[in-house]
Amino acid sequence: MNAALAAAQAGARVLLVDRSLIGRGGATVMAQMTVAVALGEEEPDHWENHLADTLKAGRGLCDATLSQLLCEEGPECIREMDERGVGWARAGKNGDGHIRQVHAPGHDRRRCVYVDFLNTGPAVSKTLRAAVQRVPEIRRTGDLLVTELALQDGVCVGAHAVHTATGEAVAIAAKATIVATGGLTRLYARNSASINMGGDGYALALRAGAELVDMEFVQFFPIGHLAPRLVGMDPIMWDPFRYKLGGRLLNAERREFLLEDGRYTAARDQATYAILKEVAAGRGSPHGGAWLSFEHCSEAELRAAFGPVIDRLAKNGIDLTRQAVEVAPIAHYHMGGIRADVDMRTNVPHLFAAGEAVGGANGANRLSGNAITEALVFGRRAGRRAAAVAATAAMPAITGGALPTATRPSMNPAAEIVRLQALMSEHAGPLRTRSGLQCALAEISQLQSFEMPVPGEGLDPEWLDFHDLRNMALVGECVTRAALERAESRGAHQREDFPEASDAWQRHQLLRLGADGVRLAR
Repeated sequence: MNAALAAAQAGARVLLVDRSLIGRGGATVMAQMTVAVALGEEEPDHWENHLADTLKAGRGLCDATLSQLLCEEGPECIREMDERGVGWARAGKNGDGHIRQVHAPGHDRRRCVYVDFLNTGPAVSKTLRAAVQRVPEIRRTGDLLVTELALQDGVCVGAHAVHTATGEAVAIAAKATIVATGGLTRLYARNSASINMGGDGYALALRAGAELVDMEFVQFFPIGHLAPRLVGMDPIMWDPFRYKLGGRLLNAERREFLLEDGRYTAARDQATYAILKEVAAGRGSPHGGAWLSFEHCSEAELRAAFGPVIDRLAKNGIDLTRQAVEVAPIAHYHMGGIRADVDMRTNVPHLFAAGEAVGGANGANRLSGNAITEALVFGRRAGRRAAAVAATAAMPAITGGALPTATRPSMNPAAEIVRLQALMSEHAGPLRTRSGLQCALAEISQLQSFEMPVPGEGLDPEWLDFHDLRNMALVGECVTRAALERAESRGAHQREDFPEASDAWQRHQLLRLGADGVRLAR
């Protein structure tokens, strides 16, 4: 949405296409917590400080030009959202003071802004939806599933899509195209994003000739809710309360195993690894995670921090003064993605990328709070640069659909997606080994051995599952192949058979799609 706004402001006519409802799918609408930006409202700060923390979290693998763009232009984008009325939390009795900022894990100071600790992402999405609706140059179209990017002489000239409600083919001609489809967390059985986050953008870009980078680095949120059952609440809700109240991580022996001097300071990859090592050692909680305890806090402290959330927890039978909850790592974000330069250009002419679809800015591990900042900054940059390209290009003519002609395979694609998710979780999740990754690759190749069938008339859920399985299997192969090749442990990539980081591996891996399949280069 920010890319569309920026492109329209630069004079372009924009078509904003989504397979879901505009601004209601993806990851931003699911994000509850904080947004990292060096505003310096609570204490002196500078974007260079934010950059230093981003590079440190990235474990030596950040593309520094992209990281700098994120940190340097972040403040302007956040203030732009403030002018649009997003409602950042403010100091003062009447909320008329400076923008509030809090200290999040991995940061050297109070840097992260928020709307409130449960609705920051929805507020950002709602504000952008309203802004987009006010711009007549932006046409919005939901329920369009893009099946491939359209190419002429190696130049991206738009996309081919299917209208999910009718099964009709739709050809979209465009002078410039931006892929802003988010990440791939649906590849894993436990994940924190919307159901349409299956890596569509990566698959589209790869098949169009674009390069992917750093695909092995999948970030797992360490304290995703595990048990008891929570209804109508986000599985990653515990994070702000943990660093606000000092929630304690305990193993089966009720012993604190991640000592952080009373503050939540460990980076996400470190906390994830610590929890999984306790589980592997037989010291996990009953459901295979760790205990998160706020039992050291009084009811008044809990209610002051959690507010009405305490009542929602009570309806789920949870009393934090008397019981701990079980948490475990959950797939949350992807550091890798489409390789793009500082202008968000890919190696395919007239094809751009934005947000989590772009790889490289966060290296081997994303700093807490950088995701929405990245979406706003990269979206704005992509929109402006795409509009500049469109201003000097002729409108291409693309004809015909791109619908497949194969007959429908005798398989259950929904069941195969579940199998793929289990496979990725077991062998290409937070802890990896050579034998496990090789096993995953062998099984993924079997999942790819089908041709896309013709969609039926009207809404065809099974055909949608075939489409998702095809893309998810290709993206899963990219993650697994890159993880198998990287013979070290770094950030979110942890190899049990190569437990140390290696200077020889302080380099990026690129993936391309050739006639012989996915190819790796360093």
